[in-house]
This record gives sequence, C-alpha cells and structure tokens, in this order.
Amino acid sequence: MISNRTEYAIRALWELAKSGDLCKSEDIALNQKIPPKFLAHILSDLSRAGLVKTARGYGGGITLNHSPKLITLKTIIEAVQGPIVTYGCLTSPDQCEFVKNCSLKGVWRNIQSSIEDIIQSTTLEDIISQNDSRVQRL
Repeated sequence: MISNRTEYAIRALWELAKSGDLCKSEDIALNQKIPPKFLAHILSDLSRAGLVKTARGYGGGITLNHSPKLITLKTIIEAVQGPIVTYGCLTSPDQCEFVKNCSLKGVWRNIQSSIEDIIQSTTLEDIISQNDSRVQRL
C-alpha cells in the first residue's frame, strides 16, 4: 500500500521537477497542500536517499539531485516507506502455516512482480508528462 507520506514525497518531487530550479519548502508545502512539518521529514528522507539536494542560507532551497528521467517510483517509495511487499509470505515464508502446500503463493508472487515492474519502469518524468497531457486536453 502506498502511504500518504509517499504520495506527498511524489508530489514534492513533482513540484521540484516542474520548477527546474531551487524551491523553498514553504512553497512546495503551499502548492502541494502538504503539512510543512510533515514535508520537512519527507525532504530529509529524500535527501538521505540522494534524490534531492539542499542549499542553505539566503537564496537557498531544495532541488532535484537527478534528472526526472532517472528517478523511478520505486526509488521514491523505498526512500520514504521502504520496499513494497504485498504479502509477508514472500519475504518471510515462516510466517505462513501453509508454506509447504500453498496454492496462493504463485498468485501473490505474480502480483508482487507486476507491481515491481510498474514502479520500476515509471519515472518522475512519466508522471509529469501524463499530467501535462491531461492539462493540454482541457
């Protein structure tokens, strides 16, 4: 499940990509309707993951550390909430009493694989492009 924290992280990065320049966290919070204190923690996670960089002082702000083409949803999700695991039995087989005779494990593995394929192949640039095309159609 994608958390609100992760959605806010994606929206903050979208705002930075859209700007293409240094942004103030207050502006990101205002434009994306993210609680400022919550955004500070999210930006810290994104910085630790190397997705954003900050410049302190007068004229400082936050900017993307990589091109939006290189930032995948998987990278963002893992930076903020850790890996997505749809079913615990895929990572910890001892959790399940049916591990030796499970008729669902193949289905869970396929679902997990599909999710991973989508989040690994979707970039921040893809999200921006989809949004831009919707705006142009209106």
